[in-house]
Amino acid sequence: MRVPLDYYRILGLPPNFFQPMSAEQLQQAYRDRTAQLPQREYSLTAIEIRNQLISLAYRVLSDPQQRQRYDAEYRASADELANSGVMNGAADAVDEEANAPSQSFERNFELEPETDRLSIEIADELLIGALIILQDAGECELVLNLGQSFLSNSDLEADSDAQSDRPDIVLAVALAYLQQGREQWQNDRYENAAVSLQAGYSLLEREGLFPNTAAEIAADLEKLRPYRILELVSQPESHIAERQRGLHLLQDILRDRQGIEGTGNDGSGLSIEDFLGFIQQLRDYLTAAEQQSLFEAESQRPSAVATYLAVYASIARGFAARMPALIHQAKILLLRLGKRQDLYLEQAICSLLLGQTVEATEALQHSQEEEPLAVIRKNSQGAPDLLPGLCLYSETWLQTEVFPHFRDLATRTASLKDYFADPGVQEYLEALPSQPDYAIAEYQFVAPADRATDGNGRETARNGQRQAIAASAATSRGAGELEVRGDDNSSQGTVAVLSNPEPVTASSSATKTTSGVEKATPPRQRRNSKNRPPRRGSYDNGKERTTGALGFGSLKIGRLAILLGGGALGLAVLWFLASQIFALFHRTATPPIAQQPPVISEQLVVELNQPPVAIPRPQPKPAVPKPLNRDTAAPVIQAWLAAKAAAFGSEHTTDKLKQILVEPALSQWQKRVQDDLLNRRVRRYKHSLQVNGVKNDPKNSDRAQVDATVVEVAQVYERNRLNRAASYNEKLRVQYNLVRQNGNWRIQTMKVLK
Repeated sequence: MRVPLDYYRILGLPPNFFQPMSAEQLQQAYRDRTAQLPQREYSLTAIEIRNQLISLAYRVLSDPQQRQRYDAEYRASADELANSGVMNGAADAVDEEANAPSQSFERNFELEPETDRLSIEIADELLIGALIILQDAGECELVLNLGQSFLSNSDLEADSDAQSDRPDIVLAVALAYLQQGREQWQNDRYENAAVSLQAGYSLLEREGLFPNTAAEIAADLEKLRPYRILELVSQPESHIAERQRGLHLLQDILRDRQGIEGTGNDGSGLSIEDFLGFIQQLRDYLTAAEQQSLFEAESQRPSAVATYLAVYASIARGFAARMPALIHQAKILLLRLGKRQDLYLEQAICSLLLGQTVEATEALQHSQEEEPLAVIRKNSQGAPDLLPGLCLYSETWLQTEVFPHFRDLATRTASLKDYFADPGVQEYLEALPSQPDYAIAEYQFVAPADRATDGNGRETARNGQRQAIAASAATSRGAGELEVRGDDNSSQGTVAVLSNPEPVTASSSATKTTSGVEKATPPRQRRNSKNRPPRRGSYDNGKERTTGALGFGSLKIGRLAILLGGGALGLAVLWFLASQIFALFHRTATPPIAQQPPVISEQLVVELNQPPVAIPRPQPKPAVPKPLNRDTAAPVIQAWLAAKAAAFGSEHTTDKLKQILVEPALSQWQKRVQDDLLNRRVRRYKHSLQVNGVKNDPKNSDRAQVDATVVEVAQVYERNRLNRAASYNEKLRVQYNLVRQNGNWRIQTMKVLK
């Protein structure tokens, strides 16, 4: 069969016809290649076949006559590719490997017409060796094509030799699916990534082979779920099947986690805080009806967070669709939640929308949120009550804090005048029972004394209240716009954004978030209620990964924190969850209404963890700095190599460079990273290190020189395509000049010796 490889690629060398490699260079490449064994579960037979192909390539290229013939055929084939438009440039541009990503080995070198690639012919029994080499080169699509062709060939079922290779070929195909899925994940193609990963997992499950690799793929599928959900539900509403699939995946995650604030393991790697951020990010892609259905079902676990989100969905949908029954339902839920939290402001808004002006006013009197109350009072000046200010506040609250979190309401305008003018709303409000809602909710505070209780009196009161609200709304609107609450600079909590981390590790969590769920996770950002960043985020790692952070507006889920620890969770879990959710969702705290200062007694305060009188501590003796040696130098160089890999990887994370480099090395490497970022170039490094020796400066104990041998393997990707010409595997001897700053060794300069 023909396979797309060539002798140079087999040895990990770029073809160079103008400066032929020396025998020593070829021999070194051969030794390095055979020493680098596959890092997977391949059999010894498969590894031996791979080594046979490496030996074949070395024999041809190390023989001057055979190499001369081979190079001539190579250039002729390259010319043919160039003339066909596959390669850019003339025959001497053969090192543009990104446009001819895979070639083959054989002396009888020729162009393969079906794929426009350079290829050669090998014996069938050498296929597994070729697949391993192609896999090392990142050619997962070629591995899939060749491997699947073998596995689906029914003529080979009776061939015992071919069947003996089947487990290794199954492994190669499964690993190619895994690699393809992770590349698609990195490129934000989450559903495609799931298809690839699922194909690899299904193949291993069907064959009953390699359970460790199957478990690794299954783990990636679980980490990928948040990213898939965001990708699916963000589709247009006309894409019903895709959006429903996303909602089903969300329900699967909620089941595995045992609820929004549950402690179950869904495999995503998201903490409770991260998952709350993911839910808040997700809300912007769901309609009011979808959120109401989702969170009402989740509230039955029970879940205080889901109950509060269901309240918001019911209020939003009830107001927008002129369905006051939903607002009435939301108010009952708020009254029940309000037994432990200050939710009087939301209760007042619900009462207002239900025409219950007395209950609305009384709820405001119980609220201790001074900032919004001050705004309401200011906009009610000259009025006999707070209705004008509450009307304006409610409209602004619905418009800026509620509607933006529902995809079908984000552009809607909130108008109380239009709401109360609706005949259906009027009919419902007139039919409301006379019993106060707080009595229905078993909420304990004194009912208004002036509420009418008989049928006729009740209806008359409703009509009068509705007219009063309409008049207040009209009056307040004529008086000018509502003064915006001054909480622009207040802390709104932090949000976990799903980025595009490396798919191998959790973050993300994504993503932290979709993604991914980190590619670990990008830094979270704060936002205020006015300067709202785009709601389209990514689940970053990630990878900025391309995204901004999404905030939580004024959702007061922090006030529900104390509810989360009830029942079987116990007191310790209660405080943990309360602190997590309070930090995430809590709206800016407001001082309580004019409280009297506590009376300070003159008794002695003694704490168990501190002595009554400060005990002076002995001054520690200054530590004598120790000279650098091989054992202490190795972690410093390893830290540099790890920082280098992170800086040039898909995330281009440069923070670690500042922790290990100082000037002038820091500026030099930061510039190189910036150049790669501008050119959309990614380098994937693998390093091994051996410290040969350390020289400490006898005149300055804070300076030292380290001599080290570094084996550096680099795969270079340009615009998401592997550039084989730029990729390399080198053994380098490097001299590092170190300085000690604040007790830590840093690299100041470095030089490659050979």
